[in-house]
Amino acid sequence: AAGSERRKYDSRRDGGIRQVSSVDSELAAQLQRLLSTKGEHAKEAMASVVALLRGPDTVRRLSFTPAGCRVVQAALDVVDQQTAVEIAYSLRGSVIDTIKSPHANYVLQKIIKVLAFDEIPFVVEEVSEASLDYARHEYGCRVYCRMLENASGNAPTMQLIDEVLSEIGELIRHTYGHHVVECALEHGLPHQKAQIVHVLRQDLMKCSRNRNAVHVVEKALEWGNPADRQALVEDFLRQPAEQFAQLSRNQFGSIVVRALQRNSEQVAGQIQNLVKSSLQPPRSRGAGRHTREVRA
Repeated sequence: AAGSERRKYDSRRDGGIRQVSSVDSELAAQLQRLLSTKGEHAKEAMASVVALLRGPDTVRRLSFTPAGCRVVQAALDVVDQQTAVEIAYSLRGSVIDTIKSPHANYVLQKIIKVLAFDEIPFVVEEVSEASLDYARHEYGCRVYCRMLENASGNAPTMQLIDEVLSEIGELIRHTYGHHVVECALEHGLPHQKAQIVHVLRQDLMKCSRNRNAVHVVEKALEWGNPADRQALVEDFLRQPAEQFAQLSRNQFGSIVVRALQRNSEQVAGQIQNLVKSSLQPPRSRGAGRHTREVRA
């Protein structure tokens, strides 16, 4: 969906803050006891779990509560595939609300981890229709990361990531957004990794001193395409010795320097030479003449 057609993200509206009823609390406790059943009664207990979760709006209600979300996650780990899909579809139409919820977002993350995207296409569809700002949301960034980790080349998911990465410059410096870019470097497609490195190289030293972007630089040195990793190393080694030494002393820049040193022994040696040369005092013009005069 085009960006202009997306629903505007409003941080003031939090669909995750919901009042917990005593009925839901009791149901969550009952389900927890059933899920903990072992031995000869385990099969019967599991059948009861499935029956209870199939109740009207049960999964949706429980997912938005502290205890209920943990029970739904636990159930997703042990039920059969078909039941897991049924549980997932209970949240169809509420994906954005689950992202905004401090509890239900964990259920959505679990769904993405245990089911293939062709089994739950509505997840990417609903995220795609919403604002790209959810990549910068406290919980939304986690959902984007789970999608990247489990996409396995899924075309709609990769298309969504392409759209998100159109805002790399802002994401890498954002408190939550940088996590999505880091995940794209590790799990994204080659052209997505190349795009990220291209943006980093445009302002590499500033990125390396930024508290959020520095982690993207570090991840790029580890997970970028081989040619891009080499280009980053060369960019750093071309820096004037004094600037590189300042970077090594910077709270965040030192993270990048350590990542560079892990690149290879040769690079580590070049870095050591750069730092050493910056510590040598400049030679005075008159130093040689003064020595000759003393000797005379």
